[in-house]
Amino acid sequence: MASIEEVPERVGDESWEEFRGRVDAAVAGYLRGVPARVRYRNWCMMLDTNVVPAGAAAAVVTRMRAPYYARGAFRFKLQRRDLLDALARRFGIHTSETGQTDFDREFVVRSNDEERVRLLFEDPAIRRLIKSQPAINLEARGDDGPFGASLPEGVCEIVLRAPGFLTDAAQLRKLFALIALILDRLCAIDSASADEPGVSL
Repeated sequence: MASIEEVPERVGDESWEEFRGRVDAAVAGYLRGVPARVRYRNWCMMLDTNVVPAGAAAAVVTRMRAPYYARGAFRFKLQRRDLLDALARRFGIHTSETGQTDFDREFVVRSNDEERVRLLFEDPAIRRLIKSQPAINLEARGDDGPFGASLPEGVCEIVLRAPGFLTDAAQLRKLFALIALILDRLCAIDSASADEPGVSL
C-alpha cells in the first residue's frame, strides 16, 4: 500500500478510501488488458497502454488521459530533469519555475503562462503525487497529437505517460488521484470548467 504521506486525505468530495475503491475496480480490468475508465465529477479519466516509436523499434507506455473544457489557453509540459534538459538550458530554451525550490530541482516545466504554473503546483498533494512516480511525462494539451483524434474546439486534455506497462496497483491509484487533483486545481485557478466535456475516449 502507498505511504499515507503520498496519497491525499480526500479527492474532491470523496475520502481516499472511497476514491480508491472506485479506482481499484477499473484497475482490475486494466490489468486484464481492458482500458480503465473512472468517472470523477463530470470528467472521465482513461488509463490504457500505447505503443510509440522509439528509434528503429517501438516502446510501450502507460497512458492516462482526461479531456476537459479549457478556460483560456493555459498549456504545460512537465517531466523529470535529465541530460536533454541540461542541454536545452545551455542553449537558452526557456522553462517555467513553479516557485517550489525542491520540486524545481527535480522537474522541468515548459508553459505558456508562468503565473498559472505557480498556482497549479502550489498544491502540495499534486507535488507529492508527481514526486512519487519514478518516471513521468505530464502535459495539458489542446489535441490528441499528430496521429490521434482531434478534440472539439475548447476541449483540452491532461495526458500522462510513463514508460512500460505499469502493473503496480498502488502506483496506478496515485496516477488517478493526480489527474483528479489537477482537474480540480485547474478549475480553482480558472483554467478549466467543471462541465462535462462531451468527449468519449
